[in-house]
Amino acid sequence: MTMPVNCCVPGPELVGHIVELARLEWTPGVTAAAAERFGWVPDGSRTSSHATNTGHHVRPEWFGGPDDADTECLIPFCYYYEPDDFDTELQADGLSSNVDWLAEYHSEDPEWVFHRDADRSAFDGRWRAAVDAFGERLGEPETVVRDEKGDHPWNYAAWRCGGNAVVVGQCVDNGSYMTFEQALIWVGPHPVDEPFPTGEQFALRLEC
Repeated sequence: MTMPVNCCVPGPELVGHIVELARLEWTPGVTAAAAERFGWVPDGSRTSSHATNTGHHVRPEWFGGPDDADTECLIPFCYYYEPDDFDTELQADGLSSNVDWLAEYHSEDPEWVFHRDADRSAFDGRWRAAVDAFGERLGEPETVVRDEKGDHPWNYAAWRCGGNAVVVGQCVDNGSYMTFEQALIWVGPHPVDEPFPTGEQFALRLEC
């Protein structure tokens, strides 16, 4: 059965911007100034969301505000879906299914590539490619863990950047009403003396 992915693995430009962002002290106005410097622009989809010039969207809890200290931001770069029998029936009848819906995700961004005939190993491979990209800038991650509690394991890698952290991980995509899974980059404050979460705790932190 077709198991598609839709992805735009972060390249050197986005990785560099995220690393710079993570190394800043997130006092009021700092992330807004950084976003302007990077060329990120408000995209109007959600409060304080930004569009990068690399085809990605920055989904914040609160990001880029001029007055308040920011809390976190998330940058999805891959979506994955495992169809069920209902999708097969819809496709057999020539009707749109969730596979077709996923194909339309980010269809306006040419950097995103939809692979209809993929599988979970492809989804995990995109996660690994992003981890390797950040590893080239930040070295080996401080922790690499898996959340084994769901039907399929999810993976996480994390680095400390002063009082912030960068996490590359997998979780459910709440934007699709939990229809798709996603891989994303999480950036936000993380005290230097605080241990990193377990895999299960990472899954809760990263959902967006």
